[in-house]
Amino acid sequence: MAGRDEDIGAFEAVVARAATGRASQSIVLTGLRGVGKTVLLNDLAERARRPGWIVAQVEARAEADRTAASFRATVSRSLNQSLRQVTGRWGLAGKLRGALATFKSFSIKTDPTGGLALGIEVDPQRGRADTGSLDLDFSELAFDLAGSARDLGVGVLVLVDEMQDLAEEELAALCTAVHETGQRSMPFYVVGAGLPSLPGALAEARSYAERLFAYRPIGPLDRGAAGSAVVLPAESQGVVWSPEAVEEVVSTSSGYPYFLQEFAKAAWDYAPGPAIDEEAAAVGIAAGRAKLDAGFYRSRWNRATPAERDYLRAMAPDGDGPSSSGEIARRLGKSSIQQVGPVRANLIHKGLVYAPEHGLIAFTVPGMADFVSRQAT
Repeated sequence: MAGRDEDIGAFEAVVARAATGRASQSIVLTGLRGVGKTVLLNDLAERARRPGWIVAQVEARAEADRTAASFRATVSRSLNQSLRQVTGRWGLAGKLRGALATFKSFSIKTDPTGGLALGIEVDPQRGRADTGSLDLDFSELAFDLAGSARDLGVGVLVLVDEMQDLAEEELAALCTAVHETGQRSMPFYVVGAGLPSLPGALAEARSYAERLFAYRPIGPLDRGAAGSAVVLPAESQGVVWSPEAVEEVVSTSSGYPYFLQEFAKAAWDYAPGPAIDEEAAAVGIAAGRAKLDAGFYRSRWNRATPAERDYLRAMAPDGDGPSSSGEIARRLGKSSIQQVGPVRANLIHKGLVYAPEHGLIAFTVPGMADFVSRQAT
């Protein structure tokens, strides 16, 4: 978690304020792929579980990758596990029994067999969270869960990874729940992580979304934090990096945690130990790049159609960008942006590019431009 102290501190403040009955904003983490958003979400989830919070942790899926499981089903499945842990810790004290009944009503609306609420031995609360409207039902569930959590001196946390892939209805339901519980100072919080386009998607879902969340951009690590991420884990195992080797890995990675991980791991595997020198770093970087090409980049390239690959190639001369949409159209020999609009929209939908602002487009993956430039036409 090198370099993420401020982000962790912001969340720990939410937990501390909830324990004293004070409200806080929910949090949205935004950044490119490979900056460690998922790792940070996992860390925050664990920090909430320790004092006994009710925690649901879900990953959104792009429409093309979705199975039959809806957001209602996914969050129900995660809440089921958490609620069973909470009842094991707190028992059926206070309002918790009523909250469990509301949860059962919410889950049964997706699975009438009750399979999403296995182990929750209460009857469903009729007329609560069972209308079939996700917006209304999720708000009622959030309110009842938060009420029981407040009695216990804890809170409710829903963590959503790849949040930009939620449907607008699902984003709206999250916003409504945060808004309505926040108005009553109920301890219900959402921490979402996604691409830099996520704030715009939230604003489209609910115009007041900008007031609900504390937006925290997550970027590459600075040189000090990146160096610590490489050196400290090795030191704990009795292995020492030379300063030159650290500098080479940190510089080549541009501070992106995923790249640091791949380069440093490959260097570790190559070095005979107990020291990692420049030679091992160079080998690690080469091996790490090959692995990134084969998986991290290739998997995304293979998802693109021929027309979409042409669009990505037209973006590549601008590096990590952003690129002007009008300039991309010109490079592709088109007379207007509208002629390439459908291709651009498909690439955004697949999560390969995003629009940082009107008229601009950029890769969601750092270093993708270099990979694209090396692909044969």
